[in-house]
Amino acid sequence: MILDEVDAYLGRFVAFPSDGARHAVTLWVTHTHLLDCFDSTPRLVLTSPEKQSGKTRCLEIISLLVPNELHTTSVTPAALFRMIDKGPTPTVLFDEYDTMFGHRPTEGAEDLRALINAGHRRGVTIPRCVPPSMDPKRFSTFAAVALAGIGELPDTITDRSVLIPMRRRSPGEQVEPFRIRKHEPPGIELGGCLAEWAIGHRDALDGYEPETPLEDRPADVWEPLLAIGDHAGDLWATRARNAAQSLTAGADGPESLGVELLRDIRYVWPQDQLSVSASELLKSLKVDGEMRWAEHRGGGLSTRSLSQFLKPFGIRSHKKRAANVYARSDLADAWGRYLEKPSLPVEPPLPPQGPQDGGCGGNGPLTEREGTGLQVPSIVDYRKEARSF
Repeated sequence: MILDEVDAYLGRFVAFPSDGARHAVTLWVTHTHLLDCFDSTPRLVLTSPEKQSGKTRCLEIISLLVPNELHTTSVTPAALFRMIDKGPTPTVLFDEYDTMFGHRPTEGAEDLRALINAGHRRGVTIPRCVPPSMDPKRFSTFAAVALAGIGELPDTITDRSVLIPMRRRSPGEQVEPFRIRKHEPPGIELGGCLAEWAIGHRDALDGYEPETPLEDRPADVWEPLLAIGDHAGDLWATRARNAAQSLTAGADGPESLGVELLRDIRYVWPQDQLSVSASELLKSLKVDGEMRWAEHRGGGLSTRSLSQFLKPFGIRSHKKRAANVYARSDLADAWGRYLEKPSLPVEPPLPPQGPQDGGCGGNGPLTEREGTGLQVPSIVDYRKEARSF
């Protein structure tokens, strides 16, 4: 089976974090040969917290297997959408995305982000004026894109992506050193065999809608890969669904600051209060050293910033006795829509019970057992994981 061969070839040179991650890359590589069968193309994102995690090596291997590869670390949006529109459609392999989308986005980062997002869906175009006449022209953007880099990407890109969290190899993980002269020819040959397999399955895949265990945007992202899995046999159908569930479970990408603020407000909100003033809410958010709000933008979260974060969720403060007050009822709707249900409070374990003597009755923990000098632990104060609302 050609997908097994591609999967094994990838695994020879790259230490993936899981079998599911490797299977997902294999399916993504296959879908690049079948773009005309699908209405969308998922972005493949290889990300890691540090360098030397196998991301660039993975892109190098992928470049041998996909059609019309464009492997680059720097490309202008103008050049890219012209290459896509002119054809043949490239498979864009963008390395070191953090140099463009890092803490200080470079010039053109916003245009590139828009292009990557637009090209996820078939039929979406970008209008541009073409010199010398400057007549407007609509440029096609539909193309397969893989990105590798350190740190986070814009949420709008990760929402359209299959995310592979790469990591450094442990001492027990061994891979074969990749040598261009030795390993490139069999890789290119394997890519050709994959293209032939795709031709034989093109008609069956065109318009095929697989059953999916996912919902909403993740279902849309993974649909081409699940469809390919179904047509590659029962084993790959199972692998595709297992990979989809494992790579999307609780790890859809970093949450926005707005959602993080909602989560932290829910945590610090006084359980018995129906409303809290903006000043008291800020004080509670800043006092917790594990939250970012005391150092937000250097000076800490302000009442104005708090209002700006909450306004898009339909949450506004109300005047009450000359103070700005937030109502719990206004926040509860956003908590229900954007956050998972809070976990139940953790019950502290019962302290060890000593022998019951005479009139003690064992009704409470002792701090010292009489006559022995041995300390018996008292009940420990436990910080609750989350408040229940």
